Amino acid sequence: MRHVRIVSAVLIGAVAVMLAAPGMPRAEAADAQFVLRALQVLEKHYVDPLSPPALLNAALDSAREQFHLAPFGGPIPQNADAVEASQIFTQRFDEILSQADGAEEGTAIAYAAVAGMLDSLHDSHTAFIPPDVYGEEQRRESGAAAFTGIGIEMLSRDGQFYVSEVYPGSPAGDAGVQPFDRVVAVDGHPVAGLSDDTVSTMVRGTPGSAVVLTIDRPGQAHPMDVRVTRAPIHVPRVTSRMLDGSIGYVKIYEFVDGTGAAFRSAIFGLRRDGMRAMVLDLRGNPGGLVDELRDVSAALLPQQSPFIRLRTRSGRNMMLVTPDPPILPVTMPLVVLVDEGTGSAAELLAAALKEQSRAELVGVRTAGAVEIGITVDLPEGAGMAITVARVWSGGGARLEGNGVVPDNQISLTTDAMKLGRDNQLDAALERLRDKLNAMPKGALGAPASTGRDLAA
Repeated sequence: MRHVRIVSAVLIGAVAVMLAAPGMPRAEAADAQFVLRALQVLEKHYVDPLSPPALLNAALDSAREQFHLAPFGGPIPQNADAVEASQIFTQRFDEILSQADGAEEGTAIAYAAVAGMLDSLHDSHTAFIPPDVYGEEQRRESGAAAFTGIGIEMLSRDGQFYVSEVYPGSPAGDAGVQPFDRVVAVDGHPVAGLSDDTVSTMVRGTPGSAVVLTIDRPGQAHPMDVRVTRAPIHVPRVTSRMLDGSIGYVKIYEFVDGTGAAFRSAIFGLRRDGMRAMVLDLRGNPGGLVDELRDVSAALLPQQSPFIRLRTRSGRNMMLVTPDPPILPVTMPLVVLVDEGTGSAAELLAAALKEQSRAELVGVRTAGAVEIGITVDLPEGAGMAITVARVWSGGGARLEGNGVVPDNQISLTTDAMKLGRDNQLDAALERLRDKLNAMPKGALGAPASTGRDLAA
């Protein structure tokens, strides 16, 4: 099965991917063929030329370093041809597997080998995806429940964990968990100084089971325990609400199927309620599909505005532009919140809005992880992401490794969170109030349309 991530519809026909042709034997993970087939697919679709000996040596090095196991021979010569490199790799990998403690460790060694091979390219959109992560990614993209948990996002600052988001209708929200609660302990186990993954694993669990969060809430003298029952969690596409001063707030979580339609509906709803200015929150948004990016960009930018430029493996240069007129009046003030978790499609949107002077950006430099990639299935539920095109912003800026620098650089501070404040949002609202005060009366444009865009 093929999975396409941040790929325009015009590219889909060019990137059909099959891990193995019908009738070929299925590779098992604890086998050199698992790594070699991953390399075969990578060579076929990766945007730049590759060196198989270098990649296979990286695979061997990764397996050796993570499991303290060594092949009996030396590295694969850099001048080895493809056949020779594969033969030497198979021998070396079999030597490593002979030291493994059972098939389960053999599978883990193969996973580590593929991960190391792909990581050696230092490419933000090329990576091995373990089965649990890949399954969650597929569920999120399809709109299904992505995982079992309590429906919060946490932010690590100075070794402490703060609730940065509570999903609407989530078990955490129903139990009374609030943004900027500091999580002190999970089921009685202190979390200070632990890794993000460790704390996330502690909070997640089986449906119907309970977890007790010990939280330190701004304004309360003592920590409190909150018992939450875990359930399947659907990550929202978009949430919106009206803030004081007729300022609308819209948060886009990811660019997955339906995000563009949900975003447009949110804008129409806020405009019917009298919105005079808008905050668009892209913090923590990892990106997603180009078609959804196109639809969101078209809602905000003038028609025919460029929002992405790319170069394919064949050397073809392309520019994608917004196909429709915007639904947000160009005179309506707009501020966009970004942070280090704003990546990929979200960065391209932020860049387009900044380059065309449509919005002011507030926050910190974005992730700098912007390429066109596909994902393909690997045996035993794993996946692999492959970069198939290089990307520039609509204005021609190379964002990979660089990110987007906000107009107003402000970090979300620990001091603010301890007070229950979002100082980045506060700064955005202050800028919008200044803009509204400087605008002539009646400059915000006509009411929202009730035509086909609203129905979408």
